[in-house]
Order: sequence, then C-alpha cells, then structure tokens
Amino acid sequence: MEGLPVHRKSYYRWLFIVAALWNWGAAVQFFFWYDPIFALLKMAPINHPSIMQLAMGLVFALGVGYYLVSRDISKNHDIVKVGIIGKLLAFAVFTYHYMLGSLSVAILLCGVVDLVFGILFLEFLMTMKKGRVLF
Repeated sequence: MEGLPVHRKSYYRWLFIVAALWNWGAAVQFFFWYDPIFALLKMAPINHPSIMQLAMGLVFALGVGYYLVSRDISKNHDIVKVGIIGKLLAFAVFTYHYMLGSLSVAILLCGVVDLVFGILFLEFLMTMKKGRVLF
C-alpha cells in the first residue's frame, strides 16, 4: 500500500464510505417503508415482512463492514470479498426478476449501482494485491 499515491488512498477511502452510505440508505428505507415503496413502484406487497427486515438488517451490516474498510484500506479485505459477492448477487437477482416482470426498472437500476460497486471493489483488491495503481 505504501506505493499507492495519496489521492488513490483517498479515492478508495471515499469509495467505501459511499458504499456504506448506499447500503445504509437502502436498508433503512426498505426496513421501515417497504410497503409504500412497493406501492409506489407498483410491485406486489410482501407477505412476510420479517424476511425483508432480516435482509435489510444484513444489508445494513455489510454497510458497517464497508465503513470499517474505509477507516484503514490496508485491512479487512475479506469484507470487500464478501461485498463483491453480495453486490454481484444483488445485480443478478434484480436482473432476473426484472426480466420476469416482477421488479420495476427503479430496482433494476439499484442493481446496476451494486454491479458498479462490485466492479470497483474488485479493482480495489487487484490494486492492493499488486501494490500498485492499475490506472
């Protein structure tokens, strides 16, 4: 990490702060207000709110992990690996259900944001492993 320019360290720090904020924002909104959000998006209501709330609790917890990475980008890389898996799975699930017609384009776009985060997280790990800046 010592070969990493200061501006890249700052960029990565902010990448994980923004990722944490993204997760926390989504988690809080869908934990408390999933019914009105689904109604606004013309999506079917959820029969078992506990499943949505549990999922959003886990999304929130991943946000805490991203925040921990932001505090020292030389540590907690396993959290980043789990984040990549989660972000890519979110994109895949949202895309699949959008194609089935059960999700709105707004939710699909959230999945695209997760895909971008997943790619940026992967680039971060590759950069940190090589100890140099890739671009």
